[in-house]
Amino acid sequence: MKSPIYNRLMKYNSRRKIKFTAPGHKSKVRMRTESLCRLDLPYYQYFENGESTTTAIRAGEEQIAGIFGAERSFYLNNGAGLGIYAAIASVCKAGDKIIVDPECDRAVINALTLLALIPVFIKRSYNLKYDINGGINTEELEYLSEQHHDAKAMIITSPTYFGVCANIAKAAEIAHENNMVLIVDESLGAHFNFYDSFPEPALLHGADIVVHSCSETLGGFCGSGLLHINSKLVSPESVEEQLQMYQGSGGSSAFVCATENAIYYAFENGKKYQHLFREIERGKQLMNRNTDILWFDVEYNNGSNIDETDITKIVLNFSKVDISADDAAKILLRRYAIEADAVDGDNLVFSVSLYNTPTEMRRLVNSCMSIAKLASTKISIEDDEKTAPSRKRVQVMPFKAFNCDGEKVDFETAAGRLCRKIIYKIPQGTPIIIPGEKITQRHIDTIASILSHGGKVEGIDGQNRIEVLELGDSFYV
Repeated sequence: MKSPIYNRLMKYNSRRKIKFTAPGHKSKVRMRTESLCRLDLPYYQYFENGESTTTAIRAGEEQIAGIFGAERSFYLNNGAGLGIYAAIASVCKAGDKIIVDPECDRAVINALTLLALIPVFIKRSYNLKYDINGGINTEELEYLSEQHHDAKAMIITSPTYFGVCANIAKAAEIAHENNMVLIVDESLGAHFNFYDSFPEPALLHGADIVVHSCSETLGGFCGSGLLHINSKLVSPESVEEQLQMYQGSGGSSAFVCATENAIYYAFENGKKYQHLFREIERGKQLMNRNTDILWFDVEYNNGSNIDETDITKIVLNFSKVDISADDAAKILLRRYAIEADAVDGDNLVFSVSLYNTPTEMRRLVNSCMSIAKLASTKISIEDDEKTAPSRKRVQVMPFKAFNCDGEKVDFETAAGRLCRKIIYKIPQGTPIIIPGEKITQRHIDTIASILSHGGKVEGIDGQNRIEVLELGDSFYV
């Protein structure tokens, strides 16, 4: 009998590649994982001195809390999504209102659906040049908080998949003035704690609950994460209760050991970021000075409220050259054995971690420079001809839409219907359409554009069909 999972993974890894993808360990052996089976004990296992696996993990969580500056920290065995569920459920009950960042992970929308919450969406600024969401306008946040002062919580993503950081200090001030708990999905910023030149972590700016992924930018396995609490508004006992409900009792101590090792490696080797930063800055200057490929940075803010970014998230824009981002990704992989994280329209995204080396960074820059020489400048759409997306709104609450009967229709003919299930980008995880939202022509064009550029969309079946509510829209409006 063949082992399809093992064989496929080994085939994928048979060609040695330079990876600028998640997970952050880049398939390099930096973790003490030789004895994982010996470390894999149930949480209720008791030792000779009367302590248990749970006791050891609790002691480890106390040390992690000290590293991250939290009052209480928890290891997550089921990823940052678990942390998001527990964080929201610990402060919101069915029917409560919550202010939501549209640049959220699908786990946030799933939590709204599971918990029967009423979402109020922030309208993010938009960066027309790169065709991505920018930062959060604090005046918009103040207005929403005043209009919906009965909301129990506010959840913000910072940094976004493209490295854009929100003004967490101001968001915390606004949330607390209105008696709201500020939850920050800092999944892609777990590395901020380990080098001074990164943006300051959300916990230091007043966030009440922060969720981290330990696989995206650190060296943990996929599905590893942390939840931190630093608040008088949140009960650690309430969060722990929710974690136990969503996580179950089947946690792996070996998995936690690997996560702990990844965190300690970053803690002990943070100075290595200095060399990576130098190469990233050098590469940015070379690319922007000598090619028509644009390297995203705060200098391209263009009024989109971007004050700070994570420079280890490299976004190269190919809108001004006649080679697409998708074609560039294929050339990099086939000719230079360099793997990008994602293609998003005209943008090619690379994730740099502590496990990448300065040599790999130079290889990436030199390879992109070579591709640029093959390209010629093209006439692109002027920024003022592009339009920012409208505020995300639902006509039927997500939990109601998800629990209705649905029917599948071709996504290109779905305009005007109400979506039943979440449609989101891969690997970004950010929602395009959420349950209960009316599908617009812009949604359809966005999906078509992602697919045509080589991107991937989850929530559409193999026949390009999307599930909509079975009953007519007039029934719900």
